[in-house]
Amino acid sequence: MTENVLAENFRKEPLWWESAAPFTHEQRLPESVDVLVVGSGFCGLSAGIRCLELGRSALVVDAGPIGGLASSRSGAMLSSGQKFLLNGASQNFSSEQVSAVSRLHAEAFDFVKGLACDEGLDFDFQQCGRLFLASVPDDAARFDEHAQILRTQAHVSTRVLKPDELKTEIGSDFYFGGMVVEEFGGIHPSKFGLALAQRFLSRGGLAASHTRVESVSRSAQGFRVSTARGSVFAKHVLFATNGYSDRAFGYLKRRIAPAASYIIATERLPATVMDELMPKRRMYSDSKRNLWYFRPSPEGDRILLGARPSPFPVPLEDAAATLHGFLCQVFPQLESVKISHCWTGNVAMTSSHLQQIGEVNGVYYAVGCNGSGAAIMPYLGKLAAERMLGFRIEPTLFETSPFKAFPPYGDFPWFVPLAVAGYNVLDWIDRKWAGV
Repeated sequence: MTENVLAENFRKEPLWWESAAPFTHEQRLPESVDVLVVGSGFCGLSAGIRCLELGRSALVVDAGPIGGLASSRSGAMLSSGQKFLLNGASQNFSSEQVSAVSRLHAEAFDFVKGLACDEGLDFDFQQCGRLFLASVPDDAARFDEHAQILRTQAHVSTRVLKPDELKTEIGSDFYFGGMVVEEFGGIHPSKFGLALAQRFLSRGGLAASHTRVESVSRSAQGFRVSTARGSVFAKHVLFATNGYSDRAFGYLKRRIAPAASYIIATERLPATVMDELMPKRRMYSDSKRNLWYFRPSPEGDRILLGARPSPFPVPLEDAAATLHGFLCQVFPQLESVKISHCWTGNVAMTSSHLQQIGEVNGVYYAVGCNGSGAAIMPYLGKLAAERMLGFRIEPTLFETSPFKAFPPYGDFPWFVPLAVAGYNVLDWIDRKWAGV
C-alpha cells in the first residue's frame, strides 16, 4: 500500500523548503546583549525585530537551523482565532474575554497582512478565504451560531452554505455544509520565516543557529545564558520555543504539550483537476475533533493535507499512506495521484487552547500556537517584546489567563496519544450516529 502512493522522488521534508529552506547562520556569540531570544520561528524573529525597533540589541539563538522547526513546517493557513472560538475552548471564558481574544487575533491577522501588503515582505500572502466544513449534519447546524460569533467578535464577513451550495466551493460529497470567511487566507511559511530573518539581520540583529540553550541563571544585572557554544550575558531573556520547549526552562516545558501533526503534498495536478476540486483555491478545514485541514499550494497546482495519522508517532512513509487515504475520502478523484512530500512538526498545545505571555523570575516567554500559529505567533512575539521592555503597560488576556501545568510527562507527553485516540473514537461515533 505505502509504496503505491509514494512518488518516485518522494521526499521526507516540507514542500516549502524547495523554494525557501531554513539556513545555518554561524554567529560568534557576543559577550553580552540587551535581549537574548530563544527560538527562531515566527514568534522569536518577530520579537527580535521589535526589540531592534525599540533600540535594543538582540541575539536570536536556535538549537537547529534558523526557522527550521514548526514555523517552516506548518500548513500556514492565516486566520483570525477561529479555533478558539469554534472548538469549544471559548466556553470556559466570559463574553468579555472572548471579545478580547477575538480582537487580539484580528489584530494579529492585520499585522501579518500588513507585513505583506504595506511593507512589501514576500511570503506569498493570499487573502483567498477559508471554508469550514461540517463533517456531520449536527456540526452544520451550529454554523449559524459560529458565523455570528465571528461576525460580532472577529469582525469578519461570513457566509453559511447548505450542502447543495457546497458544489460552488469544493468538488466533494464528503461534507454536510460549510461556512466561508472571505477575509482569511494563507502564506508560504518558510518564505515568511526567511523574510523575517532577513529583516532581523539587515537591521543589525544577531542570529546563531545550532546553539542549544542549556540553562539560564539570574545575576544582579541580568542573566547568564549558558549554551552548547558558550555563555552570553543578557539583560533580558525571552523563550519562544513552543512545541520544542525543553528542560532549559522547566516551567515552560511542564505547560506545553507537543503534539505532532503531519502534512502531505500531492504531485503537481492539472489546472482542470484543481478547478474541479478547489474552484476558488481557498483554505479548508473540517469540524472533526481531530480535524483535517487542506489547501492548494501557493502556485495552485498541488493539494496539501494535514492531520494526525495515528495517536503515536509513525514513519513518514506510513503517515503519507494514511493521509493519502484521508485525502481520497474527501476527493475520491485523487485515488491514483501520488504523494511527493510528507513531513511532521510539533504543535504547541496549552491546556486552555490559548496563547500565553508571561515571566518567571524575570525570564519571559511567548508560546502556545495551538495549531493557529501562522497569524498569532508573529504578533505574540511583538507583544511579548513590548511587555518585557516596558513599552506596553497593560497586560493582555494572554498574560492574565491561567497557564496551567499538564500532568508530569518526562520526555514523552503520554496523555496526547490518549486524547488523540479518544477524539478519533468520538469522531467515528459521530459519523456512525449520523448514518454516514
